[in-house]
Amino acid sequence: GNRSDAASTIGIGGTNPSRVNDINPEEIETIDVIKGPSAAALYGTAASTGVIIISTKHGQPGPARWSIYGEQGVIRDYNDYPVAYRAWRTTPSASTPSNGVQCLLTQVAAGTCTQDSITSFNLFDDPVSSPNATGYRNQYGLQVSGGTDASRYFVSGEWENEVSQLKMPPFAVDSLLKIRPITEVPFEQLRPNGRRRVSLRVNADVRANSRLDLSLASAFTTSTQRLPQTDNNTTGLLSNGLGGPGFRYNVLSSNGNRLFGYRTFGPGEFFSETVKQDINRFIGSGTANWRPTSWLAVRLTGGLDFTSRRDSDLCQRSQCVDFAEIKKGFKVDNRSYLFNYTADATATATFQLSPVLSSRTSAGAQYLKDVLDRNGASGEDLAPGSTTISSGVIPNSRDTTDITKTVGAYVEQQFGYKDRLFVTGGLRVDDNSAFGVDFHAVYYPKLSVSYVISEEPYFPKWSWLNSVRLRGAIGASGVQPSTTDALRFFEPRRTSVDNADTPGIIFSALGNPNLKPERAREFEIGGEAVLLDRRLSVDLTYYNKRTKDALIARILPPSAGVSVTRFENLGAVVNRGLEALVNARLVDRPAFAWDLTINAGYNTNFIADMGVDPATGKPIPPIIGTTTQQRVGYPINAWFQRPYTFQDLDGNGIITANEITVADSAQFVGYPNPRWEVTYTSGFDLFDRRLRLNFLFDHKSGFYQLNGTERIRCESRLNCRGEIDPTAPLSEQARSVALRETPSRTQWGFIEKATFIRLREASATYELPQRWAQAFRASRASLTVAGRNLWKAT
Repeated sequence: GNRSDAASTIGIGGTNPSRVNDINPEEIETIDVIKGPSAAALYGTAASTGVIIISTKHGQPGPARWSIYGEQGVIRDYNDYPVAYRAWRTTPSASTPSNGVQCLLTQVAAGTCTQDSITSFNLFDDPVSSPNATGYRNQYGLQVSGGTDASRYFVSGEWENEVSQLKMPPFAVDSLLKIRPITEVPFEQLRPNGRRRVSLRVNADVRANSRLDLSLASAFTTSTQRLPQTDNNTTGLLSNGLGGPGFRYNVLSSNGNRLFGYRTFGPGEFFSETVKQDINRFIGSGTANWRPTSWLAVRLTGGLDFTSRRDSDLCQRSQCVDFAEIKKGFKVDNRSYLFNYTADATATATFQLSPVLSSRTSAGAQYLKDVLDRNGASGEDLAPGSTTISSGVIPNSRDTTDITKTVGAYVEQQFGYKDRLFVTGGLRVDDNSAFGVDFHAVYYPKLSVSYVISEEPYFPKWSWLNSVRLRGAIGASGVQPSTTDALRFFEPRRTSVDNADTPGIIFSALGNPNLKPERAREFEIGGEAVLLDRRLSVDLTYYNKRTKDALIARILPPSAGVSVTRFENLGAVVNRGLEALVNARLVDRPAFAWDLTINAGYNTNFIADMGVDPATGKPIPPIIGTTTQQRVGYPINAWFQRPYTFQDLDGNGIITANEITVADSAQFVGYPNPRWEVTYTSGFDLFDRRLRLNFLFDHKSGFYQLNGTERIRCESRLNCRGEIDPTAPLSEQARSVALRETPSRTQWGFIEKATFIRLREASATYELPQRWAQAFRASRASLTVAGRNLWKAT
């Protein structure tokens, strides 16, 4: 399994790597999604939001079949980045433009200065200053499979190398060559973002006898990834690239690096911080399927998912940004070892109770254990030229151990009538080490019905309708607390006793012995229909989920003398939605075929109850943040801000604070997450199916996002268009003035609709003539050209 703490321990300001990327897509046979009550009944507390089952390939009986593939690609950034503006000023008492202080539009309206001129600069579009170049990727793989009826094998290996489009621009390279005693910039600083991965897999299946099958699966992945400082990061790329002064200039940073339009730090500094993540991961499992009788099947499964991860961060002395103590140099080395153990035993008994009635009884038990063992060290104030922790003047060390165990068991009974009506009931019980000491186990029941109604004699027999299946399910699931949420634990402190340092401890967390998992009750109904001679299939689902005993960090009174919050089971949340899947073969001819898949989902959620404060017995009031609030009747993390109206009363084309009216209280803006998510996959087969064209579109709507980039540019960088350009739309001026110059400092204008549709991928695959493949002693060969993230509309 994948753990959320398996990402990284080094902050870069952006998104950390996902361990899902360790899985080689070329080795995947199937991907199945188990949703709703069925997931919790089979997999327990950890499966409250559903389960994704990834099955890898296995060999088939026959001679060895070899598959060789390769991929070459380029990476380019075609995003539109905002332009930086600057207003040069002349004061009423002088006629010479002043470079030090800008002349903003509101100052022009007040008569305190005159705009002499306006400059603008987009360093991302400038070939000398842009950090974007052309990246590249290569990927090569080899697979072989085969075997006999008694034993089968599948072996796969892949090598992948990718270097992103980020590159230290020429001006920064020239600057470093002048101030450092080097002849070339190190590659990890020149190209700060890249990844190299090697993966190996061996799957084997053995039929020991007519009643026993054994299956072994093993995979090993090793990778190295370089990560740049970026996104919401004062010392990173976007903070300095988007916060520049609005013109290209040759001012030097405090380290002597040219800035060339960057804000405070240039690429020669923030790209010189080398962040790496080294991964060695092994996933192994074994399965035994035993059939002692014709009616009983037993399955035993055990597995280990082990990840060794090393996160390192190096800034050599005087090479990185001059911020806090970073310029003095530092080295961080954190090593984490993650073990995920699983053991699963299941027995299934199948009976034919009568000619029309069947029975299937399943019972099973599971054991899960997750272990995180981490130790790290760092050194600050490095010696010149040093790259080791031991050379730092200020050493530091830390260690963490995190263990979670889950024991669960379930029983499931299914009755079938005429192979068309199936009724299934089940019960699962789980105990987890993260539960409070006074809470011992949780029970998850489920009941489901599946009915192929179209097979009934009374159902209309229409030529255009092939089959109809109705289904429904009701059950419970839950979300377990984090490992230490229920524990009372302490924090070490040093204190002075008799003029000597003495170790001691203080309360760090009060703990909650009654803490239990969130509990969700869910029901879903749906149906599937196959129509038009099986050329069209439709799958519809409606779900309604209510979660109670929500895990909420309640603020504790200062008199408790411990941490400011404690996790308690408070409140309730309702989650409802619709899901639809449509598959259609619109045209099916040898010369031309067209298929279309639409996968759509609609969701709405709201807080039904905030809970009662145990200390006061009163309802918990709304939780109000800077831009979001938690309120009954509204979605989780709902956007709330004070709206405003504006009008150019004097007609001068400039909005000032006295022309803006801000509401007295915050109002609901919208959902923070998409309410509609739709993917469209369309494929075309041409030339007797030798050429295949595929297009994947992704659409999301019904939600809002805070444009934090533009908010910062208007509020503190003072380089956004609405602050400076008199031709800027009045709406852009108004949101900037409402943020900076009204008492409310409302961010209403920066919370924007986030609707988009994107062409995620387009590909063309051509099946080469068979004689070409036979020339290389192959049975088939194909050539694919593909592009990702090619177009977007908002």
